Order: sequence, then structure tokens, then C-alpha cells
Amino acid sequence: MPPNRKRRAAPENESSEEADGTPPPTQNAPRRRRRDDSSSSESYADEGYDIRAPTSTDVMVKKLVRLALASEYSRQPLRRIDISAKVLGEQGARQFRTVFDEAQRVLGEKFGMQMTELPVREKVTVHQRRAAQKVEKASSGNKNWILTSLLPPEYRRPAILRPSKAPLESTYTGLYSFIIAVILLNGGTIQEQKLDRYLQRTNTNTYTPVDRTDRFLQRLCKEGYLVRNRDVDGGEEVIEYILGPRGKVEVGAQGVAGLVREVYGQQDADEPDEELGIRLARSLGLQAPQGRAQERPAENTPANEEEEGQGPRGQRRQQPRRRGRTESGSEGEESD
Repeated sequence: MPPNRKRRAAPENESSEEADGTPPPTQNAPRRRRRDDSSSSESYADEGYDIRAPTSTDVMVKKLVRLALASEYSRQPLRRIDISAKVLGEQGARQFRTVFDEAQRVLGEKFGMQMTELPVREKVTVHQRRAAQKVEKASSGNKNWILTSLLPPEYRRPAILRPSKAPLESTYTGLYSFIIAVILLNGGTIQEQKLDRYLQRTNTNTYTPVDRTDRFLQRLCKEGYLVRNRDVDGGEEVIEYILGPRGKVEVGAQGVAGLVREVYGQQDADEPDEELGIRLARSLGLQAPQGRAQERPAENTPANEEEEGQGPRGQRRQQPRRRGRTESGSEGEESD
């Protein structure tokens, strides 16, 4: 009896599955799934998706990109020591150039940025110069980078790139741009007392919208926009501010020239103010405008020289010759 019951139960299950409309499971189901997976992978490969397993180099590239973005968000330079410790580790110490170039490519393609190396701080005081002479060659471990934009100028307009929504971010940018412009237009260095007079004109010598003025200047020095130097001259302490590495790369002479043209330039004129451009070139050490340079050699053309020869100057040059002839002729008559 038990075997007969089992045989009868099997047809009942089959009839119930047929009534529900679900096909019975077969052994070909795993094969069909494998075929579906292979076809989907081929379609992804045709569309250009990278479906390969990530390697250790890919992981390090992603870590370096995240580290660069996080460092720039906090306005801290990306140091070579941090890359070795947080990205490469002990196993990838020899893969720095490969990882760096690949991360540079990813930043350029996906974020429109690139890692720009910061210049070395200038040695201004006597103590700093003596310390620099002891170090024969700069080590590659002291290199720092920041992120700069790769977008062309026509895409950097306010209508496209909106100001940051962070509180007081635009105010902070305007204040340090103004201070950098004052330093560069004063020859690249400015004493603390003179800077205080400029800040007093803008009513920011004590407080700024961001923070207190002394704390604000300390923050600029910490983030690399400015460098504060102390020196003793004739027994008196002299404090000067010069441009820092980040200030040179992020703003620089070109940024100061753009700020001055925006404030003092002709707003309604279609042509740029050549006189302002010449003065900015002299103050910032930039190349003079080409329009005025092309006009100067045109004044000394051969045609103008011929006209000058026919003018009163040419007659004055020929007068000594006439005088010499008359004097020789008079002498000849007297000799006779």
C-alpha cells in the first residue's frame, strides 16, 4: 500500500501544476541562466562598460581621487606624504607615477579638474636663506598639489558656474582676492602697517564678515594664500606679508588683472582700455598689450623718414652744406 500511494500522489501534483499554468522544473534551467548571463555581459561589453574585476591599481586610483577632492574641499594641499600613507601603502610605493597619471585622467574626464603642483615658498629673510643653502636639493617628498579647473574661460561665467551655497564662501573669496591684489600691486610684498591702512579704508581693519581680522589673516596664512614673515631691521621688528603658494596658483597676477579690469575698466566700451592694460602690465610684470606695441614701430617707417627729410628738419640738415659751399667759394675769390 505505501508504494501505491506514492505513485498516485505524483499524478495529482502534475495535474495541479498544469491547472496553475506553471511549467514543471527541468534540468535545462541552470544552462539557460548561464546563457542569459553571458548574453548580458556581451551587451554590456558592446556598450563600452568596464566589467572587468577591479585591480589593486584601480582601487588606489579611486582612493587618490577621493583624497584629492576631500583635501580641496577643506583647502588643504595634497601632500606626497599623505598619498604614500593613505593611498599607496607599502605594496604600491613604486606605483606612484602610474596611479598619479591615471587619477589625473579621471579628474579631468569626470570632474574637469587637474592636480597642479604648488610652487616652493620664497626665502625672504636672512634666516630662511641660510636654511635653504644648507639643503642642497629639494626632496620629492615635499611636493604639494591642489585642484584647479580645466574649463575654458567661456564656461566660467557666473550664469553657468553659480556661486557656492556655503555660508560666507563668496565673501571669503572676495576678501582674500582683494588682499592678494593689494600685495601684488605693491610689488609683491607689503608691511603689516600699510596693509592695516588699506583694510581701514574698507572698514575691515578690526572685523570682517567672516571673522575677526587677525584670525582671518591667520587663516589665510594657514591655507597658503599668504605668508607672514618677521625680520629685524635696525633693532626694530618688521612684519611683512607676501603671496603664498596657493595664492599664486589660485589667483595670481592674471586673476588680479581681471579683478582690476572689472572694477576700474570701461564697462560700456566694446574695446578694452589700453591705458589701463599698460599700467597693469607695468605693475604686475605682465606682457604689454599688442595694440599699442604695433603702433609704435609704425611711426618710424621709411615713408615717414622721407617726409621728415622733405620737412623743415631736412632743410636744416642741408643748410650746413650750403654754408660750406658759400664759404669755400668766398675763400676762392679772396685767394684770387
